[in-house]
Amino acid sequence: MKLKKIREERHYTQEYIAKKLGISIRAYSKIERGETQLTINRLKEISAILNVSPFELLTDEVTQPSKKQQQGGYNVEELMTIDSFPMKEHYEETIAILKDQIETLKKIIDKMSF
Repeated sequence: MKLKKIREERHYTQEYIAKKLGISIRAYSKIERGETQLTINRLKEISAILNVSPFELLTDEVTQPSKKQQQGGYNVEELMTIDSFPMKEHYEETIAILKDQIETLKKIIDKMSF
């Protein structure tokens, strides 16, 4: 993860980011060193502070985003081609939950239809 590089490019200190996140400098430092696993929510918070996409924080190589990516339209297949994409398991769990919710809503709609 290139979190430290992006933070330094923006001339932010670890103290500043930690304060914005409401955590200690030590806790933030562990995130930056990769000693603490990020949650989706924490990743979103950090990316918002740094004004970058979560995807940009997760990738090690510097790549030029496609026009679609610049507009925020990431394609799941494109994201899943990254060898070490850390959120794959989370997405799979979320998809399973959403499928269950869709089935429940379909049943409710069927009951409401006469």
